[in-house]
Amino acid sequence: MHDYWDWSLDLGGRTSPILSPGTGDCFVWFVPSWANVWGGGHYTLFRFANHFAKKGTRQIIYTYNKAGRSADALKAELNAAVPNCQLEVVTDIQLLPECSIAFATTWQSAYFVKAFPFAKSKFYFMQDFESNFYAHGTASMQANNTYTFGFPAIAGGNWNRAMYESFGGRAEHYVFSTDRDIFFPSSKEGKVKEKVSRIFFYGRPSTERRCFELGIASLAKVARSYPDIEIVIAGLDIEDCLPFKATLLGSLSLAKTGDLYRACDIGIAFSGTNLSYLPVELMACGVPVISNRGPHVEWFCRDMVNSVLVDPVPTAVLQAVKMLVEDLEIRQSLVDGGLAEVAQRTWESEMDHIYQYIQRAR
Repeated sequence: MHDYWDWSLDLGGRTSPILSPGTGDCFVWFVPSWANVWGGGHYTLFRFANHFAKKGTRQIIYTYNKAGRSADALKAELNAAVPNCQLEVVTDIQLLPECSIAFATTWQSAYFVKAFPFAKSKFYFMQDFESNFYAHGTASMQANNTYTFGFPAIAGGNWNRAMYESFGGRAEHYVFSTDRDIFFPSSKEGKVKEKVSRIFFYGRPSTERRCFELGIASLAKVARSYPDIEIVIAGLDIEDCLPFKATLLGSLSLAKTGDLYRACDIGIAFSGTNLSYLPVELMACGVPVISNRGPHVEWFCRDMVNSVLVDPVPTAVLQAVKMLVEDLEIRQSLVDGGLAEVAQRTWESEMDHIYQYIQRAR
């Protein structure tokens, strides 16, 4: 349950800001603690913040629920994950300085940012339409409420941007990209193998929007139809109680995923809300992608151009797998389309685009 925050209580009654040293901009990101620094949502905002630091700005990650970990421990994790990390970590609210911009990064943090008295501007770094994470009720209504706070938004993808703007806000979006030193095809031309021998599934049972149940029911059909094809599941540690034989790899660091994808011949990644990064990274590795239909996916994935999009039922998934297993030309066409799509942009170009938007919108 979230409420409008009374910062004066946590700030010890302080009414004047701690001044940020120097003359450059100071950005403060209000971020929940993380179990996995490589998690897509966290790693993306760290990537953006560190890129902005290269522009001569001071970047502070304020972790408001540190889960018992010290600022030094969290900073060490960032240093290990983010190349040339220039991010600071603050866990004590009373140490937050006056800032040029405060960023909300989740709907919960938007309530904190709204009330924070020492920010000249406030932005919403919105990676998903988070009210869709819940059944319609208190949480979903409180999430939707934050889209009316008037913060200029930075949205992951144009569907997400449209959802924010439907509440009357203004936003700019970035398009998902990949780390090209990690995600690249096995061959320069992206030539697919003659035979499908491994299928990858992004399985996260704790994250309902990634449609774990649909994936497992579908793969059970695939396993019966193609018993010689290895099924590989990664994304979260899963107890080995599946109705078919599978290779379970658990949660992997970003650096290890490229090699995994290149070793697979088909990739399956679903989403009930905004597209995950998995289809984009699979495309960059020269892997044909199966995902679900819907505008939240189709802003990037185009059916029979760079992916196969299916109805959310196991039989439809099996039919898509059957088509790809039996038709090398379609697999190659989808790989070509995926590689062409991801070649259009880099993370650096997208982050530069957003930095320019911030300068205009603040």
